Amino acid sequence: MSDFELVKCTDLVKWTAFVSSSIHGNKYALAEVISALGCSADYWFINRKGNPVAAIPIITHNSVGQGLPIHSYYVGIMLHPEVTSSKDNRRTECEIAITQFAMEALSLIYDQFEVSLHPTMKDIRGFDWFNYHTPQNGRAVISPQYTAISNLQPITNIRDAARGSRRREEKYAFQRESLLFSYDGTVDELLSLYKFTFARQEIELTNETLKATRQFAEYLIESQQGDIAVVRDKEGKAVAAGVVMYDFHKVAHIPVVGTGESRYGGTLLYFQMMEHAAKKGYQYMDFNGANSPNRGYFKHSIGAKAQLFFHVRWVRP
Repeated sequence: MSDFELVKCTDLVKWTAFVSSSIHGNKYALAEVISALGCSADYWFINRKGNPVAAIPIITHNSVGQGLPIHSYYVGIMLHPEVTSSKDNRRTECEIAITQFAMEALSLIYDQFEVSLHPTMKDIRGFDWFNYHTPQNGRAVISPQYTAISNLQPITNIRDAARGSRRREEKYAFQRESLLFSYDGTVDELLSLYKFTFARQEIELTNETLKATRQFAEYLIESQQGDIAVVRDKEGKAVAAGVVMYDFHKVAHIPVVGTGESRYGGTLLYFQMMEHAAKKGYQYMDFNGANSPNRGYFKHSIGAKAQLFFHVRWVRP
C-alpha cells in the first residue's frame, strides 16, 4: 500500500512557497497566473508522513479552450528539493513512485487531465507505467515537445551563439530602418501586434484568446513580474513587441510576441530582450516553445538551444 496521500491545497501562500522552492517550479504554476490566463484549477499536494513531497495543479476550466492555459509551459508536477537533491538511484525511485501515485490518485477524481512537465524532470516512466498491464483502463498519452533556451551569461554569449546573419540583421534594424528599442511598450501595442502576427497567417484570434492575453500581460506589469519590450520606427510607431516574464531560478520567459511590417524589428526585439534580462541578472531565457518549423528555425538561429520536455494527457476510456 502506498504511503502517499493526495491533499488539496487551500493555502495559496504555502502553494507559492512550494512552487518557488522546487526546481520544477515556475510562475506558470502559480494560482494568480493561472487565473490571469482565464483558467481555474485544483491545487494538490502529494504528502508523505504529513509533509508535501510534490505538488501538481490540475486545470478544471479554461475560458480559451481545452487543456492547459494559453501561453503557459510546465504546468505540471513539481518535486520537493529533498527529492531532487538525493542520490540518483534514490531520486529515480522517488520520481517513479510519486508520479505513479499521482496518476492513480488523480484518475479517481477526474475523467481527464493534462500536465506539462518541466525539462528538469529526469524520469517520466511513472506516467507511462500507469495502467501498463491494464491498458483497457486508459494509459497516459505522452507527447514530446520542444522549447528553445538561451544561456544569457556572460552577456557576450548572447550574440556569439547566434548566426552571423542574425547579428547583421540587428545592425540593419538601426542602420537601414532607424528602429529604436525600449521598455515603454503598452498592452494595447502588444495585443495589436500579436493580433496582426496571426492575421498575416490568415488566423483570426478569438475574443477569449485576446482577453486572456490582455489579462496575463496586465497582471505581469501590474505585479512587476514582467515588462513589455517594444521596437519603434522613427515616427514612434510600434513595429514589434514582446512581454518578458521574470521567473524563479534566474529564468526569464518570452510568452507573447507580436511583429508588424518591419524586416528586422523582430530580430532586434529578441536580442535586446535577452540583453536586458541578462543585465538584470537572469541566467537563461526560455523562448516558450519551438514546435513549428518557422518558430523553431528563428529561435535557434538567434542562439537558443533545443530543449526537450513532455506533455502528459490522460482520458478515462
